[in-house]
Amino acid sequence: MLVTLARFLDPWEAHVVCARLRADGLFAEVANDRMAIVDWPMAYALGGTQLQVKAEDIAEARAIFDAYRRGELDVEHDSANDDAHPEPACTCPPQGPVIPWGERALVIALFVLGGATFPTRTVGGLCATCGKTRPA
Repeated sequence: MLVTLARFLDPWEAHVVCARLRADGLFAEVANDRMAIVDWPMAYALGGTQLQVKAEDIAEARAIFDAYRRGELDVEHDSANDDAHPEPACTCPPQGPVIPWGERALVIALFVLGGATFPTRTVGGLCATCGKTRPA
């Protein structure tokens, strides 16, 4: 029998935690995730996306989930490899990022076909002056 370990409003977070539980050898399933993706307001009515585990594994699953919530399972960034080959950062005065033509074409197509646009990157990107990556 499966019991609900946690409820999420973001179905993707539920899948991340489910994958972590499965990696630790526990049986875990995500319920109502497709409804949350297709009909987001209905997800609230259903109580969100449910992460379910076997009843006999609930104590171990709760310990892993609590460690996830505290941030103890975050992967540390390996800065030793980054220091060997640092990426040059742009030092030019701010002029706004360059939006690649592929993203511009996508935004134009979405506007023409659907009447709505999705936000493009406004932070980071390539510098118009030197072509290096702007810091985020």
